[in-house]
Amino acid sequence: MAWQVSLPELEDRLQCPICLQIKEPLMLQYGHSYCKGCLVSLSYHLDAELRCLVCREAVDGSSSLPNVSLARVIEALRFPEDPEPKVCVHHWNPLSLFCEKDQELICGLCGLLGSHQHHPVTPVSTVYSRMKEELAALISELKQEQKKVNELIAKLVNNRTRIVNELDVFSWVIRREFQELHHLVDEEKAHCLEGIGGHTRGLVASLDMQLEQAQGTQERLAQAKYVLEEQFSNEGHHEFIQKLHSMASR
Repeated sequence: MAWQVSLPELEDRLQCPICLQIKEPLMLQYGHSYCKGCLVSLSYHLDAELRCLVCREAVDGSSSLPNVSLARVIEALRFPEDPEPKVCVHHWNPLSLFCEKDQELICGLCGLLGSHQHHPVTPVSTVYSRMKEELAALISELKQEQKKVNELIAKLVNNRTRIVNELDVFSWVIRREFQELHHLVDEEKAHCLEGIGGHTRGLVASLDMQLEQAQGTQERLAQAKYVLEEQFSNEGHHEFIQKLHSMASR
């Protein structure tokens, strides 16, 4: 015989209307079942008559009997490794709901009687599945961002390597060009020095010749001065006139 519902759908149908858990079912007079802890807590907190949350009929919670058949089905569905659910510190019921407004875990009585009345609530299993999907989407987004960052890092490393290599090439070219410039400057410097040296040597030789001639003239003038001073120092008037007239041409 084929099953009409899936296992998750069957679990949803077996859940307590208050805490949405599956444990210790008690059956009310009209056939609806609640877990024992929720029914006891609800009867304790309500001063007025207790009404079934499913059919809204007045019921006597103290006369509820265990739903043995449902308990066997629940026991057959329960996994041995299922951990004990965390309980509410106010009602000591399992934290089976998630308050969407206050963003916190609550029990069924918190949603019915406590500060979370009329707040939108979602079963923990549904919130868990939703958050698992959100986490998967976030991880996928992070992977995409990580891929972009890895591509950026690879691009930066490639650019850095290229720039370093280009620096080596440019440095070699610049050194070679400056070596050639230094060689050309040295050649031009030697040519200029040679030219100015030759020109200077020619000028110095010409000046040396003129200096030699001037010095010869200086010696002749000194001799002439000496001769004139010696020969005309003691002459009388007539002799002086005659000698000076005869030597004027010389």
